[in-house]
Amino acid sequence: MRRFKGYMTLEASFIVPMVICVFALLIYFSYYLYGRCILSQDAYILAFRASVADEEIYGSPENYVYEKSSQVVGKKYFGSATPRFEAASSGKEIRVHGYSTARHSAMGRYFLKPQSGWEYEAAGRAKSFGYAEHIRKFTRLQDLGKEILETIGDE
Repeated sequence: MRRFKGYMTLEASFIVPMVICVFALLIYFSYYLYGRCILSQDAYILAFRASVADEEIYGSPENYVYEKSSQVVGKKYFGSATPRFEAASSGKEIRVHGYSTARHSAMGRYFLKPQSGWEYEAAGRAKSFGYAEHIRKFTRLQDLGKEILETIGDE
Protein backbone atom coordinates (compact mmCIF):
# COMPACT_ATOMS: atom_id res chain seq x y z
CA MET A 1 0.00 0.00 0.00
CA ARG A 2 1.35 3.35 -1.00
CA ARG A 3 1.22 6.26 1.48
CA PHE A 4 1.13 9.93 0.61
CA LYS A 5 3.08 12.06 3.04
CA GLY A 6 2.56 15.80 3.17
CA TYR A 7 -0.56 15.87 1.03
CA MET A 8 -3.82 17.27 2.29
CA THR A 9 -6.82 15.04 1.83
CA LEU A 10 -10.04 16.26 0.34
CA GLU A 11 -11.79 16.21 3.73
CA ALA A 12 -9.03 18.23 5.37
CA SER A 13 -9.19 20.83 2.60
CA PHE A 14 -12.78 21.51 3.66
CA ILE A 15 -12.34 21.19 7.40
CA VAL A 16 -9.25 23.39 7.88
CA PRO A 17 -10.81 26.54 6.34
CA MET A 18 -13.98 25.97 8.36
CA VAL A 19 -11.99 25.67 11.60
CA ILE A 20 -10.05 28.84 10.79
CA CYS A 21 -13.35 30.60 10.03
CA VAL A 22 -14.81 29.48 13.37
CA PHE A 23 -11.73 30.75 15.26
CA ALA A 24 -11.93 34.11 13.48
CA LEU A 25 -15.64 34.38 14.31
CA LEU A 26 -14.96 33.57 17.96
CA ILE A 27 -12.42 36.37 18.11
CA TYR A 28 -14.83 38.82 16.46
CA PHE A 29 -17.70 37.77 18.74
CA SER A 30 -15.39 38.32 21.70
CA TYR A 31 -14.72 41.88 20.51
CA TYR A 32 -18.46 42.38 20.12
CA LEU A 33 -19.28 41.09 23.61
CA TYR A 34 -16.42 43.04 25.18
CA GLY A 35 -17.66 46.26 23.55
CA ARG A 36 -21.22 45.57 24.67
CA CYS A 37 -20.16 44.95 28.29
CA ILE A 38 -17.98 48.06 28.43
CA LEU A 39 -20.76 50.15 26.85
CA SER A 40 -23.21 48.96 29.49
CA GLN A 41 -20.75 49.85 32.23
CA ASP A 42 -20.03 53.30 30.79
CA ALA A 43 -23.74 54.08 30.36
CA TYR A 44 -24.37 53.31 34.03
CA ILE A 45 -21.29 55.25 35.18
CA LEU A 46 -22.42 58.31 33.22
CA ALA A 47 -25.97 58.03 34.58
CA PHE A 48 -24.76 57.69 38.17
CA ARG A 49 -22.25 60.52 37.93
CA ALA A 50 -24.86 62.74 36.28
CA SER A 51 -27.23 62.00 39.16
CA VAL A 52 -24.73 63.36 41.72
CA ALA A 53 -23.24 66.11 39.53
CA ASP A 54 -23.49 69.72 40.66
CA GLU A 55 -26.32 71.35 38.72
CA GLU A 56 -24.85 74.82 39.23
CA ILE A 57 -21.80 73.84 37.18
CA TYR A 58 -23.37 71.64 34.48
CA GLY A 59 -26.93 72.96 34.37
CA SER A 60 -28.60 69.59 33.83
CA PRO A 61 -27.71 65.89 33.93
CA GLU A 62 -27.87 65.76 30.12
CA ASN A 63 -25.19 68.43 29.84
CA TYR A 64 -22.97 66.47 32.23
CA VAL A 65 -23.32 63.33 30.09
CA TYR A 66 -22.49 65.19 26.87
CA GLU A 67 -19.48 66.93 28.41
CA LYS A 68 -17.98 63.93 30.22
CA SER A 69 -18.77 61.05 27.86
CA SER A 70 -15.46 61.21 25.97
CA GLN A 71 -13.56 61.24 29.26
CA VAL A 72 -15.41 58.15 30.55
CA VAL A 73 -15.07 56.30 27.23
CA GLY A 74 -11.30 56.76 27.00
CA LYS A 75 -9.42 54.34 24.75
CA LYS A 76 -10.91 51.04 25.88
CA TYR A 77 -13.07 50.34 22.82
CA PHE A 78 -10.71 48.31 20.65
CA GLY A 79 -12.49 46.37 17.96
CA SER A 80 -15.43 48.80 18.07
CA ALA A 81 -16.18 52.35 17.04
CA THR A 82 -16.22 55.08 19.68
CA PRO A 83 -19.73 55.05 21.15
CA ARG A 84 -22.20 57.92 21.19
CA PHE A 85 -24.48 58.62 24.12
CA GLU A 86 -27.92 60.14 24.52
CA ALA A 87 -29.25 61.27 27.88
CA ALA A 88 -32.75 62.02 29.12
CA SER A 89 -34.07 62.85 32.53
CA SER A 90 -37.55 62.85 33.97
CA GLY A 91 -38.01 63.86 37.55
CA LYS A 92 -35.22 62.33 39.59
CA GLU A 93 -34.38 59.57 37.09
CA ILE A 94 -31.58 59.91 34.55
CA ARG A 95 -31.35 57.49 31.60
CA VAL A 96 -28.29 57.18 29.39
CA HIS A 97 -28.31 55.18 26.15
CA GLY A 98 -25.09 54.29 24.36
CA TYR A 99 -24.74 53.12 20.76
CA SER A 100 -21.76 51.67 18.92
CA THR A 101 -20.79 49.33 16.08
CA ALA A 102 -18.12 46.70 15.66
CA ARG A 103 -15.42 47.95 13.30
CA HIS A 104 -14.51 44.69 11.64
CA SER A 105 -16.16 43.27 8.56
CA ALA A 106 -15.88 39.58 9.35
CA MET A 107 -17.76 37.46 6.87
CA GLY A 108 -19.07 40.62 5.26
CA ARG A 109 -20.11 38.94 2.04
CA TYR A 110 -21.08 35.58 3.42
CA PHE A 111 -24.23 34.29 5.08
CA LEU A 112 -22.77 34.31 8.61
CA LYS A 113 -22.71 38.07 9.15
CA PRO A 114 -25.81 40.26 9.08
CA GLN A 115 -25.65 42.77 6.25
CA SER A 116 -26.59 45.67 8.53
CA GLY A 117 -23.41 45.28 10.59
CA TRP A 118 -22.75 44.42 14.19
CA GLU A 119 -24.40 47.24 16.06
CA TYR A 120 -25.08 47.19 19.76
CA GLU A 121 -26.54 49.43 22.41
CA ALA A 122 -26.78 49.59 26.17
CA ALA A 123 -28.61 51.70 28.71
CA GLY A 124 -27.99 52.81 32.25
CA ARG A 125 -30.22 54.65 34.67
CA ALA A 126 -29.86 56.20 38.08
CA LYS A 127 -32.01 58.23 40.41
CA SER A 128 -30.89 61.58 41.68
CA PHE A 129 -31.00 61.66 45.45
CA GLY A 130 -29.46 64.23 47.73
CA TYR A 131 -27.23 61.63 49.36
CA ALA A 132 -25.54 64.08 51.71
CA GLU A 133 -28.90 65.46 52.82
CA HIS A 134 -30.24 61.94 53.44
CA ILE A 135 -27.19 61.06 55.52
CA ARG A 136 -27.49 64.27 57.52
CA LYS A 137 -31.21 63.65 58.18
CA PHE A 138 -30.54 60.06 59.24
CA THR A 139 -27.71 61.13 61.55
CA ARG A 140 -29.90 63.87 63.03
CA LEU A 141 -32.72 61.38 63.63
CA GLN A 142 -30.28 59.05 65.38
CA ASP A 143 -29.09 61.89 67.60
CA LEU A 144 -32.67 62.84 68.45
CA GLY A 145 -33.49 59.20 69.23
CA LYS A 146 -30.51 58.98 71.60
CA GLU A 147 -31.56 62.18 73.32
CA ILE A 148 -35.11 60.92 73.77
CA LEU A 149 -33.90 57.60 75.17
CA GLU A 150 -31.55 59.41 77.57
CA THR A 151 -34.35 61.68 78.86
CA ILE A 152 -36.66 58.67 79.33
CA GLY A 153 -33.90 56.75 81.10
CA ASP A 154 -33.20 59.69 83.46
CA GLU A 155 -36.81 59.80 84.69
